[in-house]
Amino acid sequence: MGKLTVLIMCVTVMLSAATSAGADSLPIRRGYYVEKDVRCQDAPNSATTLYDGISFGHSHMECRKPSSKKLTDGSYQIVEQCRDTEGRGGRWSALTSNYVVLSQTEFTLTTKYGKASYRYCAQSDLPWPWNATDLHSIGVK
Repeated sequence: MGKLTVLIMCVTVMLSAATSAGADSLPIRRGYYVEKDVRCQDAPNSATTLYDGISFGHSHMECRKPSSKKLTDGSYQIVEQCRDTEGRGGRWSALTSNYVVLSQTEFTLTTKYGKASYRYCAQSDLPWPWNATDLHSIGVK
């Protein structure tokens, strides 16, 4: 089993546990999102994220304990404790992400690392391994 497959399996298990804890944190469809300037069929790990109803998967990061809130300007803020999974792994630190929801299938994300726009991609339109991952446990059909 490859490193990417193990990472996706771990993220899916963590997200399953988080999703059962409550209602969706953002008013968007659960599933995979890809940066707007990337074709779904060509999406690399770095441009792909999985929304489970609570938070988003991050490439090369392990995150836990998400909290979310709607801000007065209508945007949403998710704060998680995250650490780098490359090499030896890093210290846990807070990662704050702000989301502007444009529709049920589009959002703009701003973090300390920059800003990006995403759109929903059907799982069947994504490359392997995303198109083969079972997402039923997090409510994605």
